[in-house]
Amino acid sequence: MVEALKIILEGKSYRVEVTFDGKQGINAIKEEKPDLIILDLLLPGEDGATICHNLKSNPQYKDIPVLVLTALAREMKGRIFPTMTKKYLEADEYLDKPINPQELVEKVGELLQEKQGKADE
Repeated sequence: MVEALKIILEGKSYRVEVTFDGKQGINAIKEEKPDLIILDLLLPGEDGATICHNLKSNPQYKDIPVLVLTALAREMKGRIFPTMTKKYLEADEYLDKPINPQELVEKVGELLQEKQGKADE
């Protein structure tokens, strides 16, 4: 799935860096300071929820939009989401798996435009 999403986003001229576990992701974020982070909640090593919380709690990274991809979002919306979970995660957007490629591209574009708008203010 990761490679498919990378191909989709690169096809829209986005530069994509991929990691496959939480520790690699954290290291890549520190090295690259990306414009946007697409994050799965269920990762080996450091889990995505902890990574998201730590990023949004850190002034150096809190302005980087985080798009969470999860098979859990649909269940979360009914009970826990968006109240408790959204407060903890503070992700900017959520997409359910399986991912609709067009929806992914739209969400990425929206988040990057919002970030640019905030930077221009």
